[in-house]
Amino acid sequence: MLTYILVPQEQDSPDSFFSFAINISDDEGEEASSSLALGIASAEIKSKLEDLLALLQQDIAQLVDDSDLAKVIFKTLRGQIPADVEEMLFQVAHLESRQLQYQKAVQRHADRATHAQLKEEMLQVKHDANEKHKSIGILQSLCDELK
Repeated sequence: MLTYILVPQEQDSPDSFFSFAINISDDEGEEASSSLALGIASAEIKSKLEDLLALLQQDIAQLVDDSDLAKVIFKTLRGQIPADVEEMLFQVAHLESRQLQYQKAVQRHADRATHAQLKEEMLQVKHDANEKHKSIGILQSLCDELK
């Protein structure tokens, strides 16, 4: 089973930087091929990867503020997993280095929400102004007819 840890792209949410896939399997037959693909030699490594997966499913803001537990798990896996997987997990374990990017993304997300709200309000005001302009036109034409 291929388990994805997805954090949406920046334009979708402020919780956006990464999309990680970690291969974890419970089926007997699939486990062997998954283990070979990742170079997993022990149940302990698989357990640590599952722990890391559970950790990464937490709120991204919390992980960016404090990724110490991810670092601890990563250190136990270092040197026991393939280099490409280790490189990916290194980024996961050091999310704190992305605090500034995260804060900027949160601000952009808030700015977009504010912009959308202002645009909606502006369209409503424009619609109201058009309705009032029509009413004024009707009243002026009625005044002209009465004269």
